[in-house]
Amino acid sequence: MFRIMKLCAIAVTLFLFALGALPAADARETTLDQIMTETGARLQWDPMREVGALWRGNTRISFRPGADSALVNASEQIAVRVSRGEDGGLSFDHDGAERIIARLRPQAAPEQRRVAAIFIDPGHGGRDPGTIGRHRIDGELFEIQEKQIVLDVSHRLARLLETAFPDRQVVMSRSDDRFLTLEQRTALANAIPLEHNETVLFVSIHANASLNSRARGVEVWYLTPEFRRRDLIDPSRVGVSDPGVLTILNTMREEEFTIESVLLARNILAGLYSEVGAHSPNRGIKQEAWYVVREARMPSVLVELGFVTNQEEALNLADDAYLQRLAHGIYNGIVNFVAGFEN
Repeated sequence: MFRIMKLCAIAVTLFLFALGALPAADARETTLDQIMTETGARLQWDPMREVGALWRGNTRISFRPGADSALVNASEQIAVRVSRGEDGGLSFDHDGAERIIARLRPQAAPEQRRVAAIFIDPGHGGRDPGTIGRHRIDGELFEIQEKQIVLDVSHRLARLLETAFPDRQVVMSRSDDRFLTLEQRTALANAIPLEHNETVLFVSIHANASLNSRARGVEVWYLTPEFRRRDLIDPSRVGVSDPGVLTILNTMREEEFTIESVLLARNILAGLYSEVGAHSPNRGIKQEAWYVVREARMPSVLVELGFVTNQEEALNLADDAYLQRLAHGIYNGIVNFVAGFEN
């Protein structure tokens, strides 16, 4: 979904490279395809940010063309030069490629990565009702509030997850109709204690609204890749105080969170579509710097269950069976993500 690193491996490598004390790398290069063929690793690539990750078993190695290092499971930095050829293909310096291959081999697999907790955040609550849908149906006023819908779905989702994952924490930011600030929500998630190989998934649940009463459908949001969170790396845990090193590590961690958030968003949206696609269109995954996803120091997404301002969708969102299907769709997406994350 895993943490931090070895002081000597980072500090010594960086300083020796800066001082020119390390020997020159072999002039030969190894292509990305050669590494994948030899190790059986799979590639995940973010074309917008030009950041890649090689995955095999429990090992994930993040890299970027033009960089002089790669990050192994967010805990170990290794020296490797990544370059782009005239044909657009990626190559690694020979010695760096050997380091990557050694870590991708089965016998070099690190400790099992694990999703230790799933944090469910029902939006709004208390004095904040969220979006409100009001519709005139057969002469009667029908009203539905976002805070009630999302709390209902969150409870259903929590029960499903607790049954499937009895050995993991399932935490809700609120379990009743109370008001929480955005800061309180993310603080609760960020405070969950973790081992170095563990992570939390942050899932914020909302309902949508639009001035266009015909707007309808489900969508999932993740943090825009251009946004940069700070303090993702705890200096006391990594044993590094150099600001330059911490900036590099923080950027790499941010890139991993982005990849993981996109995968989580895609899985949840696919789960929702399989459950309610016949009734609610798939509006896709989208990017936005919502407060809760940008302040959560973990893979994080915001789920929109549908539009309370659309009469047909509002009636669906008031139906118990439909809410259960929404919860089951999110649940299926989370389960699929966890299975891929931990394998």
